[in-house]
Amino acid sequence: MDFKTFWKESTAGFIIKRILLAIILFVALAWTTLIIIDFYTHHGESVNVPDLQGLYVEEADNLLGTYDLDALVIDSVYVKEKALGTIVEQIPSANSSVKKNRSIFLVVNKKQVKMIPLPDVNDVSFRQADALLKSLGLRVSNVVYSPSEFKDLVIDVRYRGAHIAPGTRLPEESSLVLVIGSGLGENISSVPSLLGMNLTGAKSEAISASYVIGAVKYDVTPVGDEDKYMVYKQSPEVGQEMPDGARINIWLTKDASLVEEAVKSVEEEEESFF
Repeated sequence: MDFKTFWKESTAGFIIKRILLAIILFVALAWTTLIIIDFYTHHGESVNVPDLQGLYVEEADNLLGTYDLDALVIDSVYVKEKALGTIVEQIPSANSSVKKNRSIFLVVNKKQVKMIPLPDVNDVSFRQADALLKSLGLRVSNVVYSPSEFKDLVIDVRYRGAHIAPGTRLPEESSLVLVIGSGLGENISSVPSLLGMNLTGAKSEAISASYVIGAVKYDVTPVGDEDKYMVYKQSPEVGQEMPDGARINIWLTKDASLVEEAVKSVEEEEESFF
């Protein structure tokens, strides 16, 4: 049997032709696939990623556009050493080689200063209060001593010269002044009137008169509206002689009639005295 007859008429020739055809098709398909992949992935067309840290997102987006790259913000953090709203991290890093039209992932510094709720440090030792405030990102810039029944305990916290209540949100690194008890004073003076004041005003008035607010009681439990409650009763009473640093317990209400009645009663006592 000659080769021509073998190739055209034999079973073995038929099988060999099919195998060769399959190999040719496989090679052609693989070659076509590689060409398509190279075209799609821009094989050999890479660029170096620019350094974007310290830029604003808008600036980074414009810069990346010149490199045929896209900016994509994936997260935001707060870094106090960095300018607000600027880029603090990028993926891939600067000078990395990437293909065109790729997204560069950005981590941006938050545009607002981190706000920290003031913890309740009243009646806590100075050392504990100082350590707690520092751990939260707040600073104690000064300490003021005032007469108090208990020595070395925090009486009050002041921010920018005014009393602030626990829970008040402050910018990170805010400077606070702690009022610390120095023990009972030797002076004897009259207890001031705190009637009609809210808790903040009562604390300021008491400390100014060298006294300390003790127990605070509400006739109805407040729900985020403590400033609307006014003092209608206090102990010791107005005008009573007490040593500096003594505690004044107060009762608060939103009932204006109770406050008016208490104030009127004190005024009548003062008139009868004189």
